[in-house]
Amino acid sequence: MIDERDFPKGTLFSLILAAFFFLNGCSGEGHDDSTAIPETLALDIPALYSTVDTITVLVAYEPGAEPFTGTILRDIACWSVLESNIKALFEGRDLEPDVYVPSALSEMEEIPLKEQDTWTSKEVLDLALDVWDAHPSGYEAEFFVLFLKGYFKSEDAPDYRIIGVSIIGTPVIAIFKDIILSSSSIPQVARFVEQATLVHEFGHVMGLVNNGVPPVSDHLDPEHPRHCTNNRCVMYWVNEGASDMTEFVRLMIDSDSLVMFGEECLEDTRSYLP
Repeated sequence: MIDERDFPKGTLFSLILAAFFFLNGCSGEGHDDSTAIPETLALDIPALYSTVDTITVLVAYEPGAEPFTGTILRDIACWSVLESNIKALFEGRDLEPDVYVPSALSEMEEIPLKEQDTWTSKEVLDLALDVWDAHPSGYEAEFFVLFLKGYFKSEDAPDYRIIGVSIIGTPVIAIFKDIILSSSSIPQVARFVEQATLVHEFGHVMGLVNNGVPPVSDHLDPEHPRHCTNNRCVMYWVNEGASDMTEFVRLMIDSDSLVMFGEECLEDTRSYLP
């Protein structure tokens, strides 16, 4: 077992973010025009930022695709990363919703093994509907996260680069655990890859970048829709360049913060007036 104390300060973080961005680039937004969004899974972005006072994250997983729990690094709980970043999007708004994120496997739901090698966006949506009885509300928002075995199917073939997908227009996210487990032999790195992917996908379902929440500054990447031009933001599209990854890590260390969104993205959500 490799211990985080075996690494000089900053080295482990560099490995973590390098693994995340090397695999991810962008983790993808699963949706195609032929996939109809069920009414019960339609996400109301304006309500999310105006009337919702409670946000709950529900997690389900296949056997063999269990999410990481416990600590991610030293005394930092794995799922506190996602919780901190969701809360950061609403900080300073007139209405800051209560955020409930599970932290232990006992708070998540095990579902039967589906024995699928690949998943389309429609299959992910169908499974979410089968697992959860969604009841959209203007005051309570539920987000559904599925941890699955297999790979996302893109253009009729499995895409081995995609760690997770957010289904555009819905509160549904899928994480492909086989990719997470192959991301690194260092446990801390794989755990951080998982949480960073969740934060990235939640950014999309919560309207970033220009995905329902209009930008208040010029930071939308014209070459990569729904992504940020700030290379210090988790919503930045990066597929090469160790220096970019290292700089992002350094910022996290220096700021002593788990928040991975850049100031431009935070300004978008905190300023949004539906």
